[in-house]
Amino acid sequence: MNRIFKFLIILILIIKIFFINNSAYSIEKLSAHGGPVKGLTISSDKQIIASASFDYSAVLWAINPTKDIVTLIGHDAAVNTLKFTEDIKWLATGGDDNQILLWDVKQSILLDGEIEPIKLLGHKGKIVDLEFTKDGTKLYSASWDGTIGIWNIKDKKNIKFLRGHKGPVYSLQLNKDEKKLFSSGADGKIIEWNNETLQYVVPLIENGWGVSVFTVDEGKDFITYGSIDGVIKVKTINEKKDLLKIAEDRIPILSSFYLPKKNMLTYGNAKGRVIILNTLDWSLIRDFNAVNGPVWDNLILENDSSLFVAGLDDFITRWHIFDFPPQILERPGPARRFQPDKEASNGEKQFARKCSVCHTLKKDGKKRAGPSLYKVFGREAGTLNGYVYSEALINSKIIWNEKSINKLFEEGPDKVTPGTKMPIQKMKNKKDRIDLVLFLKEATN
Repeated sequence: MNRIFKFLIILILIIKIFFINNSAYSIEKLSAHGGPVKGLTISSDKQIIASASFDYSAVLWAINPTKDIVTLIGHDAAVNTLKFTEDIKWLATGGDDNQILLWDVKQSILLDGEIEPIKLLGHKGKIVDLEFTKDGTKLYSASWDGTIGIWNIKDKKNIKFLRGHKGPVYSLQLNKDEKKLFSSGADGKIIEWNNETLQYVVPLIENGWGVSVFTVDEGKDFITYGSIDGVIKVKTINEKKDLLKIAEDRIPILSSFYLPKKNMLTYGNAKGRVIILNTLDWSLIRDFNAVNGPVWDNLILENDSSLFVAGLDDFITRWHIFDFPPQILERPGPARRFQPDKEASNGEKQFARKCSVCHTLKKDGKKRAGPSLYKVFGREAGTLNGYVYSEALINSKIIWNEKSINKLFEEGPDKVTPGTKMPIQKMKNKKDRIDLVLFLKEATN
């Protein structure tokens, strides 16, 4: 009888594990973008998530059930980061086009995105992080031009550009009373600024590698950061005592999220790994591969501890992290278009690497940053209905064929189509260009 009972228990466990593996392995996929998702943020009332994408857009999502509310289109390049004001009046977005756009959230939803955003101009490099004051009167921006922008939201003007980092600025944070501003950059420093006088105070951390993300909690006396050499460190602020170091691989840390009410801190790296730490004792809560490829951003909901992960996919993946035993989570996510399961020709591989983020091959393919390539051969540049082209491409008079497409990748869009939104993609290898053109000619017809 005992043997039968044990057998039944084992059978039930096997069935449960099989069900988890095959039915609920990836809990939910939020699809509305036409390109990789670069940034995530959540409103103060925890009712709206916003996502930024390589497809030049931002999307607002309702939570529970998750549903896309509105798509905001206004940038001229990939959108990297975004942030709500505390009162949820404004959403700020920053992109590769060096612009910050301010969106009236209520009006954007009411008018289904048919609204002109307010532009904050002045940076000379891509915008990669944003931070609002609690009252929503000031906005701080981190840029690859090496500066921190400070903006007056009432009159929509720049107050000052702070210079202290050598190289790109990666991340920003205000302390609790907003008297201090912290920033990190490619120079490996985390700098403290006096937010009242806007003066450089002191480097809190001087790391040998660039610090991509960090968190400072003065109340709990810790500073933690992730760097581009894959190291995660935790130190006390007052005594500079080491509390934790994770450094078993050299994969760049790209994202982090701090949930102080739950004492949870996440890190995501460039190969899909997500680490979740308990900030009370710095024990490990979870360590698993959430997706294939980079975890560009992530966040955790307070009410159900579900994890949202943004990366190379056109969708956001939502995990309920405590519904799974660790052995189930320690597996990679679904294959991406950059890592196809089937054998692909060289031309198809070149398309996946160089073109698929921006373009689809389908007639009714979903939106990407660029137009569909369906029936592209023989088509005049800038003439596909339903896509908003730059004036430079409309006036180019280029006819897309074997010769012009080959030239595009041999010389680069900056030479062949100057003034367009197309990112610079060059292919030095002649055979790769020929294979790509042959693949496109067959696949687009």
